[in-house]
Amino acid sequence: MASKQNTLRFEMPFGVADPVLVKPELGLARAVRRQAPTRAVTLLDTHDHRLLRSGVVLAHRVSGELGEWYLDAPDWQPWLPSKRREPLGASGDLPDELAGLVRPFRRRAPLGPAAALNQQRIRWSLLDADGNELARLRDQQTTVRRAGTATARYRQVTVRCDALDADQRTFVADAFAASGGTRVEEFPGLRERIGAPATGLTDFRAPRELGAKESLEGFAGWIFANRLNSLMRTDLGLRSGLDDDMDLLREQLAELLDEVRSLAFALEPEWREQLEQELQTLLAQMANHTIHQLGDEYFDVIDSLVLAARAPKLGNQSNERARRAVRDQVIKLARIMFDRAQALTPDCPDARWEATLTAARQLSVLAHTGQLLFAKRARKMERALARVVEMLQASQMPPGVAQPRLDMNWDVATAFQEGRRYERRRAQCLAARQVFVEAWPDSERRLRQLKEAP
Repeated sequence: MASKQNTLRFEMPFGVADPVLVKPELGLARAVRRQAPTRAVTLLDTHDHRLLRSGVVLAHRVSGELGEWYLDAPDWQPWLPSKRREPLGASGDLPDELAGLVRPFRRRAPLGPAAALNQQRIRWSLLDADGNELARLRDQQTTVRRAGTATARYRQVTVRCDALDADQRTFVADAFAASGGTRVEEFPGLRERIGAPATGLTDFRAPRELGAKESLEGFAGWIFANRLNSLMRTDLGLRSGLDDDMDLLREQLAELLDEVRSLAFALEPEWREQLEQELQTLLAQMANHTIHQLGDEYFDVIDSLVLAARAPKLGNQSNERARRAVRDQVIKLARIMFDRAQALTPDCPDARWEATLTAARQLSVLAHTGQLLFAKRARKMERALARVVEMLQASQMPPGVAQPRLDMNWDVATAFQEGRRYERRRAQCLAARQVFVEAWPDSERRLRQLKEAP
């Protein structure tokens, strides 16, 4: 490919006569013109142009009598291809593989014709007196139609001039300028040529640094935007065959669930509860599913995440400093957990042990999210809480232990074995509770030091 320095680009008036590019005294002896077949391009997208806004071009192209499907997503490599072509099949339908690759971008929105492009293409070669090629020119005139109406016309000429000397380059540039051309460094992208809504914001924001004085709204948006990008890369890795482990996607969704829960103090309750329910249902349904078998519930989660990354559903805390808001919530949750843990004894009702575990888990996921703001101290708190959560999990009565089941059809031996099983599991649980009660003062001391540090 010619280097950028050896490429000239010109925006030309539509339909003007070709410039004269022959000048024997400069060594430009001949210009050979080759007409390429007219190309008809139909862009496929959703009603709001989600694919184009995300840097994905999906099209049906016909050159002469040859048809093909075309997918170009250079910003999403290596997960999606750049300039991939697939021959048009007998049915004329979009190939399943290409349809699958763009599915997470369109989600539940249907695909349809977004714009039609008619492209007249001419190629030129500039030759010296011996017939050696000095430069290649590509002249393309495009008419854009939407809903049957021409909405734009443009002509762009690219000159690859590796073998031209300085005088020849100047002559070619002056010739195009004299014909009304404007030299540009780059041509506008397809989104700009098509116009709104293709020029709208992408659903997938580029990563950015968190500001020292980040608002809670900015912090939440940052978390959701980064999770969305990670989720999309994992999804596309599975769809493209780069990965084959669905656990990677489950981990992304589970981490999203933790992040939503960690921000529960600030998120609008109705929106948060709905997303939590969607995620819990999806995670429960994912067993033995491939990426291509995930249905509307999965795409609803991505839709929710797209909206959350753009405008998090927060209440009146949205403008509060993120560090202050998260720290205040850590203090609040820690106080609740400390009060519950201090009151525990091995003989306490199971509900109290369950409530303490819930508080510890809430504080743990908040500490995990808080690493983005408090770094080392939050990591230490998360590690300390991991041990507390582990001990509390071991202290929970398994199902059926607090209320042992009884089957009147059991024989004496079976009833005896069930009774022993019940006593053994209950004894293990009570022993774990005693361990927690004895270890709690040291755990509390460590957590208080981390909580109260600046």
